[in-house]
Amino acid sequence: MNTLFLLPNTDEEIIDTYDEDIIVTTREGRIIKASTCSGEPYGVSAEQLLGKSVYDLEAAGIFSPAITPLVLKQKKKVVLRQNTPSGKKVLITGIPLFNENGDVEFVVSYSYDMSQLMVMKEYLENLESEMSKVKGELAHLRNQQLHVEGCVMESPSSSRALQTAIKMAQLEVSVVICGEPGTGKTSLAKFIHSQSNRRDAAFIEVYCSAIPESVFEISFTGLGGEGYLNLAAGGTLVLNEVEQLSVASQAILFNILQQPHTARIIASSNASMEEAVTAGNFREDLFYFLHLASIELKPLRERPDDLDQAISRFLEELNDNYHQQKTISDNLYFHLLQLSWKGNFRELRNVLERSFIESESPTITLDDLPINYQPNSDERIGFELNGQTLPHILESVEKKVLLNAQKRYRTTTEMAHILGISQPSVVRKLKKYTSTPLEGKIT
Repeated sequence: MNTLFLLPNTDEEIIDTYDEDIIVTTREGRIIKASTCSGEPYGVSAEQLLGKSVYDLEAAGIFSPAITPLVLKQKKKVVLRQNTPSGKKVLITGIPLFNENGDVEFVVSYSYDMSQLMVMKEYLENLESEMSKVKGELAHLRNQQLHVEGCVMESPSSSRALQTAIKMAQLEVSVVICGEPGTGKTSLAKFIHSQSNRRDAAFIEVYCSAIPESVFEISFTGLGGEGYLNLAAGGTLVLNEVEQLSVASQAILFNILQQPHTARIIASSNASMEEAVTAGNFREDLFYFLHLASIELKPLRERPDDLDQAISRFLEELNDNYHQQKTISDNLYFHLLQLSWKGNFRELRNVLERSFIESESPTITLDDLPINYQPNSDERIGFELNGQTLPHILESVEKKVLLNAQKRYRTTTEMAHILGISQPSVVRKLKKYTSTPLEGKIT
C-alpha cells in the first residue's frame, strides 16, 4: 500500500506559497496549518481556523460536514460536498497522511468552489462535443485538397506573401501570419497546409481568445489524449488571435509546445506581435518559438489589384449561388474601388451580397448599396469604362478620391489619416492632380 508521511519540519512553511484552500489537521481533529485563503469559503480568516477543533467548527455550522472524522474512520481519501455559512457549495477532498506505524497522523484537505467546477464541467462537455465533430470531419478533410478561398492574392505585396507561403509549405517550421481581420490569414494558412506534405492530415483551427484560462491546458493536452495537439497530429494546428492570449495562457502554451508533438504550428495575429512584445504584452520566449517565419498580409485598401479582382470574383460567386446573371454599373464599380474596406474581404463580400439581394434589376447600382455605403451626390464619380486600362481607371479614381477628400477635410494630415497613406504622399498626389496652390492645407 502506498503511504504518505508528513515530515515534522515547522521551519518550512511550504503551504503558505499556495493560493488554494488547504488545511492540515491532527488525528485529534485540531487544525495546525491553513493556507492564507483557507477561511474564505467559510467567512472567516485563516488565523481564526488555526488551533480550532474541526468537531467544534462542525457543531458551529462552519464545516458542514467536517471531513477529518470521515478520513480517520475510512483511512483513505474522501471526497464530499460541504455547505458553507454563506450558502455556497464547495467540493472538499481529504487525504490521510500515515505515520511509520501505519496509523493516520494527519489529514490534508483542500476544496474548490462548485460554481467554478460547474463552469469548467460545462466547457469541457462542449469541448468534448467539439472534438467529436472535428474527428468526424477529419476523414472528409483528408480526402480533399484545400484551396485558397475567400481572398485574392495578385497584387505585388500579396504575390510576395504567397511566394513566402509556398516556400514555408515545404519546411517543417512554425509560421506567423499577421494582418487585419478579413485579409485572408486563414485562407493562406489553408494554402500552406494544402501545399505541404501534411495535406492529407488534419487541419485544425483554434481561436485562442475563446478558451478560458482554467481549462486552457487541458484543451490542448486533452482528456484521454483528445486535445487539439492530438487531433492535429501529423497535420497543421492554427492558433488564431494568438496575440490576445493572457500572459498566463502564453506561459502554458509555451510549455505545451515545448513537449514532443507532431503538429505543424501556424499562428495568426490581427496586430503586430513585435509591438506586443515591446509593450510587454507577449512573452519573448513564445514569440521566438512561433516566429521562425513571418508573412504579412496588407489590408485590402492597400491592394487595388486584389480589390479589383475580388469584386469580379465575388460577383461571379453570387450569380452562381443565386442563379442570376447580374452585373454592376460602372459608377458602382468605381465607388467600390475608393472605399476603405476596414473589414477587408469579409466586408467587401457582405456589402456586395447585400447590394445583390437589394437590386431588383439585372444591373446593381449605387442606389442598391446599403445606405451608409452610398456616396453623397457630389462624390459620385460618373465614369464610363470605354475600354480604359486598369492603371488609367485607378488613376482616375485616385484623383476623384483625393479631390473629394480635399473638400471635406481641413488639412493634409487629416486626409492622410482617413485615406491610410502618409501626409507627404497626399501632398505629392494633390500637386499631381491639381494646379491650385495648397496654402492653408499643408500641416
